[in-house]
Amino acid sequence: MRNSSKKVLMLSLSALVVLGNLAFINKFSYKNPSQKQYVLSSYFPKRNLIRRQIHKKTSWQLHTTGDSNNWQNNSTQNAKPQNTSTVTSLPASTEGSKNWAGYIDTPNSNNSYNSVSGSWIVPNISEGSSNSAAAQWIGLGGVTSSDLLQMGTMEQLENGQPVAEVFWEQLPSASQEVMSVPIGSKINVNISKAQDSSSVWNLTFTANTPDNKIETKTISVTLDPSYIQGIGTSAEWISEDPSSEDDQLFPLANMGTIQYQSALVNGQPLNASANNAKPVAMVSSNDNTIMISPSSLGSDGESFSTTTLSSNESSDYNVRRFKRIMPDRRGSHFYYDR
Repeated sequence: MRNSSKKVLMLSLSALVVLGNLAFINKFSYKNPSQKQYVLSSYFPKRNLIRRQIHKKTSWQLHTTGDSNNWQNNSTQNAKPQNTSTVTSLPASTEGSKNWAGYIDTPNSNNSYNSVSGSWIVPNISEGSSNSAAAQWIGLGGVTSSDLLQMGTMEQLENGQPVAEVFWEQLPSASQEVMSVPIGSKINVNISKAQDSSSVWNLTFTANTPDNKIETKTISVTLDPSYIQGIGTSAEWISEDPSSEDDQLFPLANMGTIQYQSALVNGQPLNASANNAKPVAMVSSNDNTIMISPSSLGSDGESFSTTTLSSNESSDYNVRRFKRIMPDRRGSHFYYDR
């Protein structure tokens, strides 16, 4: 993996919004006193873990207890978990990632993607240390291509309180924060090619807050033909555990269950016949514990959920490894690493 060395200062609020909306944004804005540097979207260091197992066995279930999760296959002689309290089934053909969970689409034949959309509610993260973080986003590219265009939300605990930020990114440039949003806001995101241009793409989000304030922002970027070709190779709807710039995962904040809705690519449900839809589970690096599980798709083909099952604070990740402090900067920064 390579680190992005480009340091990008937080965008000025005045450059992002018209004057009439400043009161709304400032009401919910916050500063990140820890100045941590977050890295988003490393893909599939453990890509073949679950796929290989599911190819061999067909009746997987995830058994979870208060402190541990274990795989069990009902048709084979595997070590069985003790004191099992719940059983969570994973969708067929689930793949594994060290920090992603959700769904990935790749197009059939020689098709290409030119839009992706989705919605979710910003979670009230809990049960984590002051270093805990979590993210939800949709994007194009980043699976078979190193190009990735994404937009989403990220949460962290600051002084024991959950705070959330909207971010966007055009890999390999650094991710950029857009604005703070209240916990419980409904977020709708759309990434698509502009109708009047072959090179301009728009990243648009709408935040509907718990007190019914609505804010919409659009970020426009100009892409060259090779980049457009790269991001057309996949679409994603992801819950993620961010990492530091030296590729260490931060303690995973408990997101609970995230309901993704209106998950569309090229205006069609993610499981449309033109797509190869793959569920992804976040798997711990050492003991194969499932950290975040995806559900099966809803009957509409455009909805699913992810559920946080375990925290990496109590498994193979040591919180002492995440005491990385950013240089003195304005606000928090989200950086991509591949």
